[in-house]
Amino acid sequence: MKNFKFVLVLLAVLVFGGYASDAGAVSYSSCSFYRDLYVGSRGEDVRCLQEYLQSSGYGSVFSSYGTPDGVFGPLTQQSLIQWQMNMGLPATGYFDSVSRARLGSTGGVVLGASTYNPSYSSTYTSVTKETQAMKKIEDALDEIEDAEDEIDNSNSSVTKAKESLADAQDSIFDAMRAYLDKNFTKALDLADDALDSAGDAIDEADGNNRNGTRTSAQNAIDDAEEAIDDARNEIERAENAGRKVKDAWDLLDDAENALDDADDSYDDGDYNDAEDFANDAEDFADEAVDAIY
Repeated sequence: MKNFKFVLVLLAVLVFGGYASDAGAVSYSSCSFYRDLYVGSRGEDVRCLQEYLQSSGYGSVFSSYGTPDGVFGPLTQQSLIQWQMNMGLPATGYFDSVSRARLGSTGGVVLGASTYNPSYSSTYTSVTKETQAMKKIEDALDEIEDAEDEIDNSNSSVTKAKESLADAQDSIFDAMRAYLDKNFTKALDLADDALDSAGDAIDEADGNNRNGTRTSAQNAIDDAEEAIDDARNEIERAENAGRKVKDAWDLLDDAENALDDADDSYDDGDYNDAEDFANDAEDFADEAVDAIY
């Protein structure tokens, strides 16, 4: 598992730390726009974008203090949409590679929509697919990590979960290779496959953690039933012999109630709870025998 993570980190560096993260990077004044910006983004590059939009007449207030604050909120989005519309770009409110390239082409000077190059429409489609593939790969990597944690923390069989995790790992490797080859459609599809397989692994491992196994629950219930039968026989013999068994009968009632709960949980498919209740029932039965005096 650790070897996979190591290789995965290397691939991630190639994908996200190499040409991909700097693709379409442009500078404005002392700012460097190197990533996609959208609602929720924070940082110096957001503040720089706000300054550019404000100085270009696309926004006057971005914070309660009347100055750019480095937080991409609804006002920044609205201003960006206005700028994109004027630039002839798709008005998404999403500052992506196409918007960065367009900003670079203006040299910091707002140009009218009439100067827009129609080739941007096809470029936008390509870059959007690239962005989608990158985001999907990131999501799949997170999901794979979560799946690994679920499997590591599972207290029962995870054979099926490991098979799904292996499928996810194979798919994410292939997705990264496709991304490096700039086949973003294929990368997106493979990342989708990786995300689905990792999700299956989580469900399977988490299901085992939550529900336990049918066999172990059934074995625990059988043991509890045997312990209760043995305890009942011991109590009856002691009662016939004139010994005090009131406390023993009370504890046996507790055992039978716990066994009922175990049966209900088992019927509901909650095998882990069923096993716990069955173990409690067996403990009560043992205590019932000890309470005979």
